[in-house]
Amino acid sequence: MPLALAACVPQADRGTVHGFRQSVAQGNFQAATNIASGLAGVGANGRGTELLWSMNAGGTALHAQDHVRAVTLLDGAEEMMRAAEEASFNWGRTYRFGTYDAVMVNTYKAIAMLGRGDPANARVELNRLEERQARTVQRFRNEIAAAMADAERQQAQDPSRSQALQNAQQSPEVREQLQALDRWRSYQPFVNPAGTYLRALFLLNSGEPGDADQARTAFERVAGIAGNPRVVAEDLALARRAAQGRRDAPQVWVIFENGQSPVFEQMNFTVPMPVYMHGGVTIRPVTVSMPRMVFQPDAYRAIEARAGNARATTVTVASIEGVMASEFRARYDGLLAAAVFEAIAKAAGISVVGAATRNASPLVAILADVAATTAANVTQSDTRSWLMLPREFQAARLPVPANGRLELQALGGPSEVVQLPAGRSALVLVKAQAPGSPLSIQVHPL
Repeated sequence: MPLALAACVPQADRGTVHGFRQSVAQGNFQAATNIASGLAGVGANGRGTELLWSMNAGGTALHAQDHVRAVTLLDGAEEMMRAAEEASFNWGRTYRFGTYDAVMVNTYKAIAMLGRGDPANARVELNRLEERQARTVQRFRNEIAAAMADAERQQAQDPSRSQALQNAQQSPEVREQLQALDRWRSYQPFVNPAGTYLRALFLLNSGEPGDADQARTAFERVAGIAGNPRVVAEDLALARRAAQGRRDAPQVWVIFENGQSPVFEQMNFTVPMPVYMHGGVTIRPVTVSMPRMVFQPDAYRAIEARAGNARATTVTVASIEGVMASEFRARYDGLLAAAVFEAIAKAAGISVVGAATRNASPLVAILADVAATTAANVTQSDTRSWLMLPREFQAARLPVPANGRLELQALGGPSEVVQLPAGRSALVLVKAQAPGSPLSIQVHPL
């Protein structure tokens, strides 16, 4: 059982994680895959026994264009996700993945299937990501409802906890984080348009009966989430014509995985809280630990694509940081309540230090109590995240030129030229993880 094996996997030290991130930033995805595979505990079957690093390894293998290895690694990650879902929120040490993670596993598998020349299984993955998204939305809603119900139960049993939670909510650190998250209020929690957009492109170009109409519906969904960017509006017009039997000439879509998604850091803040000490309740400073979302920069502002006389510049069709922020905000109240109540419990336990000094002077006893409760930040927040996710997905579309030559220029960065397949539509996937990163490019016929 994958979850049972996770505890046997070596933990990632800071130096190894730094080496992984540096390899990705330099575009050395093969080296990054090897690092991540070691941390994932990959066995003879090519699958890992640790969820998060299996995801990282699968993502880097995709961009190393080792598509067979990518599919195997991500298959293993998806199996572990299913096992975690069956654990009824009892995650243990397993990475607590988000809906965006789950959808992107299937999205990356679909791209890797296209890289293997296997459109039939790419279709399976794209259909699966929509099914998973709907299913996972409900699972996370249930998890959040369970967390909030537990918080309400604890506050009902001990009314002083309501005051403790209110004090934490009013802390400058929490208020600053909520303000940063609220800029993404327009994004619907638990919905990831990146996979939906890729599925729409696939269906638009499949030529199968009924697919163009499904593509139209998918483009409409993306337009509603992303604010109807021009490229999606034009894609929607293509889908409507295709649904009426009028297909345009072959097109090329440039998909730019721009930058890195937000990372999480531990945030410690201290507020006065009621703590049970010496047989009664007293107010003491208690330190609470929470994950804080830290937003990352673009690699480049956009990609300008030139094909013959046509030019187009990529625009955002899916903000992964927006998807992550909206989901983190939806979970935040429950996470904060759990962190506050755990900190109070830790403070009460550590306060035995004060009890041991009661025979000392009153000042020594008071200082010992304060030191003990302030030291209650022994709790560690889970700050893990899938480091291979981009900050955003951008897209541009152009007609395929007669000579098949496509020029790509990162605004403020490097340029590359790729050759497109003749006489058919294609997907060009470009990735740059950080400012100064090279453009990693792969071309897939559609």
